[in-house]
Amino acid sequence: MKKYSLLFLLFASIIGTKAQAQDNLSWGPMGGLSIATFRGGGAGNTTWKTGGTAGLFINYSVNEHFGVGGQVLYTQLGAKNRLADQQIRLNYLQIPILATFYLNDRGHALRPKLFAGPYVGFLLAARNQNGDNINVNRQNWTAADAGVHLGGGFNYRIQNKVWLNFDVRYGLGLVDVAKPIQGSGDVYHSNWGVNLGLSFPLGNYNSRTGRIR
Repeated sequence: MKKYSLLFLLFASIIGTKAQAQDNLSWGPMGGLSIATFRGGGAGNTTWKTGGTAGLFINYSVNEHFGVGGQVLYTQLGAKNRLADQQIRLNYLQIPILATFYLNDRGHALRPKLFAGPYVGFLLAARNQNGDNINVNRQNWTAADAGVHLGGGFNYRIQNKVWLNFDVRYGLGLVDVAKPIQGSGDVYHSNWGVNLGLSFPLGNYNSRTGRIR
């Protein structure tokens, strides 16, 4: 858990920087709904289950129409058995790095956007519908996941330099997360996410000096 704590401390230290201007750097909290299942030859009779997502993000606007950002998210993935009232609940610390294309400039109150990028995920817990641990000694599920996020949405200005962020995304897992003891066939994550966030000014980042002012 130490490495997860260090990630959150890093985000907190960035967020704690005194903001004096806002041209290209912003941060905020976000949360939403995760609708997840498995795919692959080992997915069996699984179907979609719902969970939650919560975390923080930081965005850097390269110019009026393009930006990059990082997120640290607690995300509930897994799947439900369509033949029985059973669930596999796999909870991750996900870190997506997203490139975002804005369809208009900052002068508009409503800014549609498209984004894509890779993510890595670290397994925090694997439980069933009763809350029992189903990954004793890490025998059943891998410790890490990776894939890509693809999506779109909009930013809406609710007051000067404060934006409401909305997005819908698809997460495509590219790592077989089930160890061989689980049975035959690969198991990959697949999930839809619907998220809301608030974006606040953090400062103006100078790429030449590497400083926030």
